[in-house]
Amino acid sequence: MKDLSELKKNAYIRNFIEENHLQDAFLDEHYSFIKRAADSHLLCVGCEGLQNCRQLSPGERLCLSYDGVLIEEIELCPYCLKKKQKDNLLSRYVYCDIAKNLADIDLNNIDYTQNQKQLYLLLSAIYLEKRDRGLYISGDLGTGKTYLSVALANSLVKNNKKVAFVKVSDFFNKMRNAIGTDNELIDKDINILKKADYVFFDDIGSESVSEFIRDDILFRILDYRMDNRLMTIFTSNLNKEDLLKHYQYDRKEKSNLMNATRLMERIDILSEDYVLTGENLRRK
Repeated sequence: MKDLSELKKNAYIRNFIEENHLQDAFLDEHYSFIKRAADSHLLCVGCEGLQNCRQLSPGERLCLSYDGVLIEEIELCPYCLKKKQKDNLLSRYVYCDIAKNLADIDLNNIDYTQNQKQLYLLLSAIYLEKRDRGLYISGDLGTGKTYLSVALANSLVKNNKKVAFVKVSDFFNKMRNAIGTDNELIDKDINILKKADYVFFDDIGSESVSEFIRDDILFRILDYRMDNRLMTIFTSNLNKEDLLKHYQYDRKEKSNLMNATRLMERIDILSEDYVLTGENLRRK
């Protein structure tokens, strides 16, 4: 049974009728089309995100357009559009270990504390190509090292730069698991990190050290980037002195100060030290 009065209570349909100056006779003639759109929009009332979406296809709802002819179309809801924007941004990285919840920040929209202001200015100078040397950002847990670095990385990607953002411990675990089974993957990822316009090594020093990781992977990447003056940014909970000690010993407690020193020389040439102080913002 057709109930036009009930149909008009739907906010979406009411606006559609007013915008297109539709009469009851038109509504009656196209009732089934209009009712489907009304029901679809009703499912979105009170929605808090895609995880609880009630639509048949999450994030997609029926809508109507009218230009002398009534047309039924699919519309993406704001949550779905935001997700697609984030996915699109992350897909433009040449290598990406960035969490999706950080995909919508950049240097233009982040809030930074007074303690973070100087680092923000240094990262902005990198974005503006006013610096030819990267940064080694050290500091305590939760001070915002990764957060500000991701803001720069996202800004660079939006500016069509070839950017790699590497969560160091995850990357090296991936490399270890590929030994002997997928050497092509190892070579492919090494070449990506060697040649990207910008590479971010996030939380360097958090990984377990082995000769393979230190000498066959990381040294090869950083040696190439040093020779070719490619912008490289590091974040770490360790200062460079402690990072040298970290790379001096492998998991068997075997010492190789020479190779660790050669690696640190490249990190030092590629990056200027910056210590980010402040409280742990994750606990606020």
